[in-house]
Amino acid sequence: MTLLASGMAFHRWDFGMDNPNKAAAILVFALLLLLAASLRSRKAWIRRCCAAASCIVGCGLVLTFSRGGLVSFAVGAAVLCAGLWKGSGKLRRLLPAILLFTMLAVAAICTGFAGRMANSLPADDASVGNRLVIWRSVPAMVVDAPGGWGLGSSGCEYMSWYQPLENHERYRTLVNSHLTWLVELGWAGRMAYTCGILLLLGMGVVRLKIRGDPLPLAVSASFVASAFFSSVAEEWLVCAVPVVMLLPLLKTFALEATARMRYVLLAAAFLAGCLLLGGVAVLGVAYRPQSAMPVHKSYDGTRIVLGEGLPSIWVVADPESMGGCAFGRLLRGFAMTSEGHGRAYGVVRDIAAVPDDVRRIALCGRAADVDVGTLVRFASLAEVRVISPRHPGKWLAERAKAPYNIRVFCGEFASSCPEEDADGLTIVDGAAEFIPDWPRQLL
Repeated sequence: MTLLASGMAFHRWDFGMDNPNKAAAILVFALLLLLAASLRSRKAWIRRCCAAASCIVGCGLVLTFSRGGLVSFAVGAAVLCAGLWKGSGKLRRLLPAILLFTMLAVAAICTGFAGRMANSLPADDASVGNRLVIWRSVPAMVVDAPGGWGLGSSGCEYMSWYQPLENHERYRTLVNSHLTWLVELGWAGRMAYTCGILLLLGMGVVRLKIRGDPLPLAVSASFVASAFFSSVAEEWLVCAVPVVMLLPLLKTFALEATARMRYVLLAAAFLAGCLLLGGVAVLGVAYRPQSAMPVHKSYDGTRIVLGEGLPSIWVVADPESMGGCAFGRLLRGFAMTSEGHGRAYGVVRDIAAVPDDVRRIALCGRAADVDVGTLVRFASLAEVRVISPRHPGKWLAERAKAPYNIRVFCGEFASSCPEEDADGLTIVDGAAEFIPDWPRQLL
Protein backbone atom coordinates (compact mmCIF):
# COMPACT_ATOMS: atom_id res chain seq x y z
CA MET A 1 0.00 0.00 0.00
CA THR A 2 2.83 2.40 0.82
CA LEU A 3 4.50 1.78 -2.54
CA LEU A 4 1.22 2.32 -4.34
CA ALA A 5 0.60 5.59 -2.53
CA SER A 6 4.09 6.90 -3.12
CA GLY A 7 3.95 5.98 -6.80
CA MET A 8 0.58 7.64 -7.36
CA ALA A 9 1.62 10.80 -5.53
CA PHE A 10 4.05 11.63 -8.31
CA HIS A 11 1.75 10.87 -11.21
CA ARG A 12 -1.71 12.39 -11.23
CA TRP A 13 -3.86 10.87 -13.94
CA ASP A 14 -5.27 13.42 -16.37
CA PHE A 15 -6.81 11.01 -18.93
CA GLY A 16 -5.31 12.89 -21.86
CA MET A 17 -6.31 16.38 -20.73
CA ASP A 18 -3.88 19.18 -19.92
CA ASN A 19 -4.92 19.32 -16.26
CA PRO A 20 -5.98 16.57 -13.82
CA ASN A 21 -8.54 18.95 -12.30
CA LYS A 22 -10.35 19.23 -15.63
CA ALA A 23 -10.44 15.45 -15.96
CA ALA A 24 -11.74 15.23 -12.38
CA ALA A 25 -14.58 17.68 -13.12
CA ILE A 26 -15.75 15.58 -16.07
CA LEU A 27 -15.57 12.40 -13.99
CA VAL A 28 -17.60 14.09 -11.26
CA PHE A 29 -20.42 14.85 -13.69
CA ALA A 30 -20.35 11.26 -14.94
CA LEU A 31 -20.51 10.04 -11.33
CA LEU A 32 -23.50 12.25 -10.58
CA LEU A 33 -25.36 10.96 -13.64
CA LEU A 34 -24.64 7.35 -12.70
CA LEU A 35 -25.55 7.97 -9.07
CA ALA A 36 -28.82 9.63 -10.05
CA ALA A 37 -29.70 6.68 -12.31
CA SER A 38 -28.93 4.13 -9.59
CA LEU A 39 -30.94 6.07 -6.99
CA ARG A 40 -34.02 6.60 -9.15
CA SER A 41 -34.24 3.44 -11.25
CA ARG A 42 -36.81 0.82 -10.25
CA LYS A 43 -35.07 -2.00 -12.09
CA ALA A 44 -32.46 -3.92 -10.14
CA TRP A 45 -30.21 -4.67 -13.12
CA ILE A 46 -29.97 -0.97 -14.01
CA ARG A 47 -29.07 -0.11 -10.44
CA ARG A 48 -26.37 -2.81 -10.40
CA CYS A 49 -24.88 -1.70 -13.73
CA CYS A 50 -24.81 1.94 -12.67
CA ALA A 51 -23.26 1.01 -9.32
CA ALA A 52 -20.51 -0.98 -11.04
CA ALA A 53 -19.84 1.81 -13.53
CA SER A 54 -19.78 4.41 -10.76
CA CYS A 55 -17.13 2.40 -8.90
CA ILE A 56 -14.91 2.42 -11.99
CA VAL A 57 -15.43 6.13 -12.57
CA GLY A 58 -14.90 6.80 -8.86
CA CYS A 59 -11.52 5.07 -8.99
CA GLY A 60 -10.58 7.31 -11.91
CA LEU A 61 -11.60 10.36 -9.87
CA VAL A 62 -9.37 9.28 -6.99
CA LEU A 63 -6.43 8.72 -9.34
CA THR A 64 -6.59 12.35 -10.49
CA PHE A 65 -5.67 13.32 -6.91
CA SER A 66 -7.91 16.36 -7.39
CA ARG A 67 -9.07 17.76 -4.07
CA GLY A 68 -11.31 20.23 -5.83
CA GLY A 69 -12.85 17.37 -7.80
CA LEU A 70 -13.61 15.43 -4.64
CA VAL A 71 -15.14 18.49 -2.96
CA SER A 72 -17.28 19.27 -6.01
CA PHE A 73 -18.52 15.67 -6.06
CA ALA A 74 -19.39 15.87 -2.36
CA VAL A 75 -21.38 19.06 -3.04
CA GLY A 76 -23.25 17.57 -5.98
CA ALA A 77 -23.90 14.25 -4.26
CA ALA A 78 -25.19 16.02 -1.15
CA VAL A 79 -27.67 18.00 -3.27
CA LEU A 80 -28.69 14.85 -5.13
CA CYS A 81 -29.25 12.78 -1.99
CA ALA A 82 -31.06 15.62 -0.19
CA GLY A 83 -33.40 16.03 -3.14
CA LEU A 84 -34.29 12.35 -3.10
CA TRP A 85 -34.60 12.13 0.70
CA LYS A 86 -38.33 11.56 0.85
CA GLY A 87 -40.80 8.74 0.82
CA SER A 88 -40.48 5.33 2.41
CA GLY A 89 -37.31 3.25 2.46
CA LYS A 90 -34.99 6.24 2.50
CA LEU A 91 -31.90 4.37 3.63
CA ARG A 92 -32.50 1.53 1.18
CA ARG A 93 -32.82 3.98 -1.69
CA LEU A 94 -29.59 5.71 -0.69
CA LEU A 95 -27.66 2.44 -0.46
CA PRO A 96 -25.88 2.97 -3.84
CA ALA A 97 -24.62 6.35 -2.63
CA ILE A 98 -23.41 4.86 0.65
CA LEU A 99 -21.56 2.09 -1.19
CA LEU A 100 -19.98 4.62 -3.58
CA PHE A 101 -18.77 6.84 -0.75
CA THR A 102 -17.31 3.81 1.01
CA MET A 103 -15.47 2.75 -2.14
CA LEU A 104 -14.10 6.26 -2.65
CA ALA A 105 -12.85 6.37 0.95
CA VAL A 106 -11.08 3.02 0.62
CA ALA A 107 -9.53 3.99 -2.73
CA ALA A 108 -8.36 7.33 -1.31
CA ILE A 109 -6.64 5.58 1.60
CA CYS A 110 -4.98 2.97 -0.61
CA THR A 111 -3.60 5.48 -3.11
CA GLY A 112 -2.47 8.08 -0.59
CA PHE A 113 -5.10 10.60 -1.71
CA ALA A 114 -6.51 10.68 1.81
CA GLY A 115 -3.11 11.80 3.10
CA ARG A 116 -3.02 14.58 0.53
CA MET A 117 -6.43 15.74 1.69
CA ALA A 118 -5.33 15.62 5.32
CA ASN A 119 -2.28 17.79 4.57
CA SER A 120 -4.25 20.53 2.81
CA LEU A 121 -3.63 23.25 5.35
CA PRO A 122 -1.88 26.32 3.85
CA ALA A 123 1.10 25.82 6.14
CA ASP A 124 1.54 22.23 4.93
CA ASP A 125 0.69 22.54 1.24
CA ALA A 126 2.25 25.21 -1.00
CA SER A 127 -0.47 24.71 -3.62
CA VAL A 128 -3.18 25.69 -1.15
CA GLY A 129 -1.12 28.50 0.35
CA ASN A 130 -0.35 30.01 -3.07
CA ARG A 131 -4.03 29.90 -4.02
CA LEU A 132 -4.96 31.86 -0.91
CA VAL A 133 -2.26 34.45 -1.65
CA ILE A 134 -3.64 34.90 -5.18
CA TRP A 135 -7.28 35.04 -4.11
CA ARG A 136 -6.52 37.65 -1.47
CA SER A 137 -5.45 40.01 -4.26
CA VAL A 138 -8.65 39.56 -6.27
CA PRO A 139 -10.73 42.33 -4.60
CA ALA A 140 -7.91 44.82 -5.17
CA MET A 141 -7.56 43.71 -8.80
CA VAL A 142 -11.30 44.17 -9.32
CA VAL A 143 -11.30 47.68 -7.85
CA ASP A 144 -8.11 48.78 -9.61
CA ALA A 145 -9.41 47.92 -13.10
CA PRO A 146 -13.05 49.05 -13.47
CA GLY A 147 -12.98 48.06 -17.13
CA GLY A 148 -11.30 44.72 -16.39
CA TRP A 149 -7.74 43.53 -16.92
CA GLY A 150 -8.61 41.87 -20.23
CA LEU A 151 -9.57 38.31 -21.15
CA GLY A 152 -6.70 35.88 -20.82
CA SER A 153 -4.41 38.31 -19.01
CA SER A 154 -5.26 37.80 -15.33
CA GLY A 155 -2.22 35.62 -14.56
CA CYS A 156 0.29 38.02 -16.10
CA GLU A 157 -1.32 41.07 -14.53
CA TYR A 158 -1.32 39.41 -11.12
CA MET A 159 2.37 38.55 -11.41
CA SER A 160 3.18 42.06 -12.63
CA TRP A 161 1.34 44.19 -10.11
CA TYR A 162 0.24 42.07 -7.12
CA GLN A 163 2.34 38.95 -6.59
CA PRO A 164 4.72 39.27 -3.61
CA LEU A 165 8.17 39.88 -5.04
CA GLU A 166 9.63 37.04 -3.00
CA ASN A 167 7.31 34.61 -4.81
CA HIS A 168 8.26 33.45 -8.29
CA GLU A 169 5.49 31.02 -9.30
CA ARG A 170 4.11 31.62 -12.78
CA TYR A 171 0.38 31.74 -13.45
CA ARG A 172 -1.77 31.86 -16.54
CA THR A 173 -5.01 32.34 -14.58
CA LEU A 174 -5.92 32.95 -10.94
CA VAL A 175 -6.44 29.19 -10.36
CA ASN A 176 -10.17 29.83 -10.03
CA SER A 177 -12.48 30.25 -13.01
CA HIS A 178 -14.93 32.54 -11.21
CA LEU A 179 -12.30 34.90 -9.82
CA THR A 180 -10.35 34.86 -13.08
CA TRP A 181 -13.34 36.13 -15.05
CA LEU A 182 -14.36 38.62 -12.38
CA VAL A 183 -10.89 40.16 -12.66
CA GLU A 184 -10.69 40.03 -16.46
CA LEU A 185 -14.18 41.44 -17.12
CA GLY A 186 -15.36 44.99 -16.49
CA TRP A 187 -18.09 45.86 -14.03
CA ALA A 188 -20.89 45.15 -16.52
CA GLY A 189 -19.46 41.72 -17.31
CA ARG A 190 -18.87 41.00 -13.61
CA MET A 191 -22.47 41.80 -12.83
CA ALA A 192 -23.77 39.67 -15.68
CA TYR A 193 -21.54 36.74 -14.73
CA THR A 194 -22.37 36.82 -11.01
CA CYS A 195 -26.10 37.15 -11.58
CA GLY A 196 -25.96 34.42 -14.23
CA ILE A 197 -24.34 31.93 -11.83
CA LEU A 198 -26.87 32.75 -9.09
CA LEU A 199 -29.73 32.49 -11.58
CA LEU A 200 -28.45 29.08 -12.72
CA LEU A 201 -28.51 27.76 -9.15
CA GLY A 202 -31.89 29.37 -8.55
CA MET A 203 -33.41 27.68 -11.59
CA GLY A 204 -32.12 24.39 -10.23
CA VAL A 205 -34.01 25.03 -7.00
CA VAL A 206 -37.16 25.89 -8.97
CA ARG A 207 -36.97 22.64 -10.94
CA LEU A 208 -36.43 20.66 -7.76
CA LYS A 209 -39.49 22.28 -6.24
CA ILE A 210 -41.74 21.82 -9.28
CA ARG A 211 -40.50 18.51 -10.71
CA GLY A 212 -38.74 16.94 -7.73
CA ASP A 213 -35.67 16.55 -9.97
CA PRO A 214 -32.43 17.36 -8.10
CA LEU A 215 -30.00 16.29 -10.84
CA PRO A 216 -29.72 19.65 -12.71
CA LEU A 217 -29.19 21.49 -9.43
CA ALA A 218 -26.62 18.90 -8.33
CA VAL A 219 -24.67 19.24 -11.59
CA SER A 220 -24.84 23.05 -11.46
CA ALA A 221 -23.67 23.16 -7.83
CA SER A 222 -20.86 20.73 -8.60
CA PHE A 223 -19.80 22.81 -11.61
CA VAL A 224 -19.71 26.01 -9.56
CA ALA A 225 -17.68 24.27 -6.84
CA SER A 226 -15.18 22.67 -9.21
CA ALA A 227 -14.61 25.98 -11.01
CA PHE A 228 -13.84 27.63 -7.68
CA PHE A 229 -10.82 25.47 -6.89
CA SER A 230 -9.20 25.54 -10.33
CA SER A 231 -9.59 27.10 -13.77
CA VAL A 232 -11.57 24.20 -15.21
CA ALA A 233 -14.53 26.09 -16.70
CA GLU A 234 -12.37 27.25 -19.63
CA GLU A 235 -12.50 23.67 -21.00
CA TRP A 236 -15.54 23.09 -23.21
CA LEU A 237 -15.70 19.41 -22.27
CA VAL A 238 -16.14 20.43 -18.64
CA CYS A 239 -18.99 22.74 -19.59
CA ALA A 240 -20.75 20.19 -21.84
CA VAL A 241 -22.83 18.43 -19.15
CA PRO A 242 -23.84 21.64 -17.31
CA VAL A 243 -24.91 23.16 -20.64
CA VAL A 244 -27.04 20.10 -21.43
CA MET A 245 -28.57 20.32 -17.96
CA LEU A 246 -29.40 23.95 -18.66
CA LEU A 247 -32.05 22.89 -21.17
CA PRO A 248 -34.49 21.33 -18.65
CA LEU A 249 -33.80 24.22 -16.27
CA LEU A 250 -34.82 26.76 -18.91
CA LYS A 251 -37.87 24.72 -19.85
CA THR A 252 -39.09 24.56 -16.27
CA PHE A 253 -38.31 28.21 -15.60
CA ALA A 254 -39.98 29.50 -18.77
CA LEU A 255 -42.97 27.16 -19.11
CA GLU A 256 -43.74 25.58 -15.75
CA ALA A 257 -42.80 28.13 -13.10
CA THR A 258 -45.36 30.76 -12.14
CA ALA A 259 -44.82 34.38 -13.06
CA ARG A 260 -44.31 35.20 -9.38
CA MET A 261 -41.59 32.56 -9.06
CA ARG A 262 -39.78 33.96 -12.09
CA TYR A 263 -39.92 37.55 -10.87
CA VAL A 264 -38.79 36.60 -7.38
CA LEU A 265 -35.87 34.54 -8.71
CA LEU A 266 -34.70 37.28 -11.10
CA ALA A 267 -34.92 39.93 -8.38
CA ALA A 268 -33.13 37.70 -5.86
CA ALA A 269 -30.30 36.91 -8.30
CA PHE A 270 -29.84 40.60 -9.11
CA LEU A 271 -29.86 41.75 -5.48
CA ALA A 272 -27.55 38.93 -4.37
CA GLY A 273 -25.17 39.75 -7.23
CA CYS A 274 -25.10 43.42 -6.20
CA LEU A 275 -24.38 42.47 -2.59
CA LEU A 276 -21.58 40.07 -3.54
CA LEU A 277 -19.85 42.50 -5.88
CA GLY A 278 -20.37 45.33 -3.40
CA GLY A 279 -18.64 43.22 -0.76
CA VAL A 280 -15.77 42.54 -3.15
CA ALA A 281 -15.41 46.28 -3.82
CA VAL A 282 -15.33 47.07 -0.10
CA LEU A 283 -12.66 44.43 0.48
CA GLY A 284 -10.63 45.78 -2.44
CA VAL A 285 -10.56 49.26 -0.94
CA ALA A 286 -10.23 48.44 2.75
CA TYR A 287 -8.08 45.30 2.78
CA ARG A 288 -5.42 45.55 0.09
CA PRO A 289 -2.54 43.06 0.41
CA GLN A 290 0.66 44.60 1.74
CA SER A 291 2.48 43.52 -1.44
CA ALA A 292 0.05 45.48 -3.64
CA MET A 293 1.17 49.02 -4.44
CA PRO A 294 -1.45 51.52 -5.58
CA VAL A 295 -2.35 50.56 -9.15
CA HIS A 296 -5.01 51.94 -11.45
CA LYS A 297 -5.95 50.80 -14.94
CA SER A 298 -8.04 53.16 -17.02
CA TYR A 299 -11.54 52.05 -17.92
CA ASP A 300 -10.64 51.71 -21.60
CA GLY A 301 -7.66 49.53 -20.62
CA THR A 302 -5.03 51.62 -22.40
CA ARG A 303 -3.18 53.05 -19.37
CA ILE A 304 -1.82 51.69 -16.10
CA VAL A 305 -0.52 53.99 -13.38
CA LEU A 306 1.65 52.53 -10.63
CA GLY A 307 1.83 54.67 -7.51
CA GLU A 308 -0.02 57.78 -6.33
CA GLY A 309 -0.21 61.06 -8.22
CA LEU A 310 0.78 62.02 -11.75
CA PRO A 311 3.35 59.76 -13.45
CA SER A 312 6.88 61.15 -13.62
CA ILE A 313 7.44 59.18 -16.83
CA TRP A 314 5.31 57.22 -19.30
CA VAL A 315 6.69 53.87 -20.48
CA VAL A 316 5.57 52.50 -23.84
CA ALA A 317 6.06 48.83 -23.13
CA ASP A 318 7.15 45.89 -25.25
CA PRO A 319 6.91 42.86 -22.91
CA GLU A 320 9.14 40.77 -25.17
CA SER A 321 12.13 43.01 -24.46
CA MET A 322 11.21 43.81 -20.86
CA GLY A 323 11.16 40.37 -19.28
CA GLY A 324 7.91 38.86 -20.55
CA CYS A 325 4.26 39.50 -19.76
CA ALA A 326 5.06 39.99 -16.06
CA PHE A 327 7.48 42.87 -16.73
CA GLY A 328 5.65 44.96 -14.14
CA ARG A 329 7.39 43.02 -11.36
CA LEU A 330 10.67 44.76 -12.26
CA LEU A 331 9.06 48.19 -12.29
CA ARG A 332 7.30 47.50 -8.99
CA GLY A 333 10.53 46.27 -7.45
CA PHE A 334 12.28 49.48 -8.49
CA ALA A 335 9.40 51.59 -7.17
CA MET A 336 9.92 50.01 -3.74
CA THR A 337 13.57 51.04 -3.57
CA SER A 338 14.85 54.32 -2.15
CA GLU A 339 15.54 55.53 -5.69
CA GLY A 340 12.07 54.88 -7.03
CA HIS A 341 9.94 55.36 -3.92
CA GLY A 342 7.37 58.15 -3.81
CA ARG A 343 6.83 58.51 -7.55
CA ALA A 344 4.15 57.33 -9.95
CA TYR A 345 4.85 55.57 -13.26
CA GLY A 346 2.62 55.29 -16.29
CA VAL A 347 2.61 52.24 -18.57
CA VAL A 348 0.95 51.89 -21.98
CA ARG A 349 1.26 49.44 -24.86
CA ASP A 350 0.66 52.00 -27.62
CA ILE A 351 2.21 55.45 -27.87
CA ALA A 352 -1.20 56.81 -28.89
CA ALA A 353 -2.34 56.31 -25.28
CA VAL A 354 0.38 58.57 -23.83
CA PRO A 355 -1.05 61.91 -22.58
CA ASP A 356 -0.22 64.95 -24.69
CA ASP A 357 1.35 66.85 -21.78
CA VAL A 358 4.00 64.21 -21.01
CA ARG A 359 7.49 65.51 -20.20
CA ARG A 360 9.44 62.24 -20.06
CA ILE A 361 8.73 59.20 -22.19
CA ALA A 362 10.43 55.80 -22.50
CA LEU A 363 10.19 53.59 -25.58
CA CYS A 364 11.02 49.92 -25.09
CA GLY A 365 11.88 47.33 -27.73
CA ARG A 366 9.45 47.33 -30.64
CA ALA A 367 7.72 50.40 -29.22
CA ALA A 368 10.77 52.34 -30.47
CA ASP A 369 9.93 51.40 -34.07
CA VAL A 370 7.53 54.37 -34.24
CA ASP A 371 8.29 57.24 -36.54
CA VAL A 372 10.16 60.03 -34.77
CA GLY A 373 7.58 62.47 -36.10
CA THR A 374 4.99 60.82 -33.87
CA LEU A 375 6.51 62.66 -30.91
CA VAL A 376 5.66 66.08 -32.34
CA ARG A 377 2.32 66.14 -30.57
CA PHE A 378 4.07 66.12 -27.18
CA ALA A 379 4.72 69.86 -26.89
CA SER A 380 6.16 69.66 -23.36
CA LEU A 381 8.44 66.71 -24.05
CA ALA A 382 11.86 67.15 -22.41
CA GLU A 383 13.43 63.71 -22.55
CA VAL A 384 13.10 60.45 -24.48
CA ARG A 385 14.80 57.29 -23.32
CA VAL A 386 14.97 54.32 -25.65
CA ILE A 387 15.59 50.80 -24.34
CA SER A 388 16.75 47.96 -26.62
CA PRO A 389 15.57 49.48 -29.91
CA ARG A 390 15.87 47.43 -33.07
CA HIS A 391 17.18 50.50 -34.92
CA PRO A 392 19.24 52.51 -32.44
CA GLY A 393 20.96 54.47 -35.21
CA LYS A 394 17.69 56.21 -36.04
CA TRP A 395 17.42 57.64 -32.54
CA LEU A 396 21.10 58.51 -32.24
CA ALA A 397 20.90 60.42 -35.52
CA GLU A 398 17.79 62.27 -34.32
CA ARG A 399 19.54 63.32 -31.13
CA ALA A 400 21.41 66.22 -32.78
CA LYS A 401 18.28 67.95 -34.13
CA ALA A 402 15.56 67.00 -31.65
CA PRO A 403 14.32 69.72 -29.27
CA TYR A 404 14.42 67.20 -26.44
CA ASN A 405 17.12 65.01 -24.95
CA ILE A 406 17.42 61.46 -26.34
CA ARG A 407 19.28 58.66 -24.62
CA VAL A 408 19.59 55.14 -26.04
CA PHE A 409 20.33 52.00 -23.98
CA CYS A 410 21.47 48.73 -25.60
CA GLY A 411 22.72 45.46 -24.14
CA GLU A 412 26.28 44.69 -25.20
CA PHE A 413 25.23 41.30 -26.61
CA ALA A 414 22.14 42.59 -28.43
CA SER A 415 22.28 41.97 -32.17
CA SER A 416 21.32 45.60 -32.88
CA CYS A 417 23.82 47.16 -30.48
CA PRO A 418 26.15 49.64 -32.34
CA GLU A 419 29.75 48.51 -32.50
CA GLU A 420 31.10 51.98 -31.84
CA ASP A 421 30.31 54.26 -28.95
CA ALA A 422 28.27 57.38 -29.66
CA ASP A 423 27.03 60.44 -27.84
CA GLY A 424 23.80 59.57 -25.98
CA LEU A 425 24.39 55.81 -26.18
CA THR A 426 24.73 53.67 -23.06
CA ILE A 427 25.89 50.07 -23.52
CA VAL A 428 24.80 47.85 -20.63
CA ASP A 429 27.39 45.22 -19.79
CA GLY A 430 26.31 41.58 -19.69
CA ALA A 431 22.88 42.17 -21.23
CA ALA A 432 21.33 41.32 -24.57
CA GLU A 433 17.94 42.50 -25.88
CA PHE A 434 16.56 42.12 -22.35
CA ILE A 435 18.18 44.52 -19.88
CA PRO A 436 17.34 43.22 -16.38
CA ASP A 437 17.60 46.61 -14.67
CA TRP A 438 15.69 48.54 -17.35
CA PRO A 439 13.59 50.44 -14.76
CA ARG A 440 16.71 52.00 -13.26
CA GLN A 441 18.08 52.84 -16.71
CA LEU A 442 14.84 54.52 -17.67
CA LEU A 443 13.88 56.20 -14.46
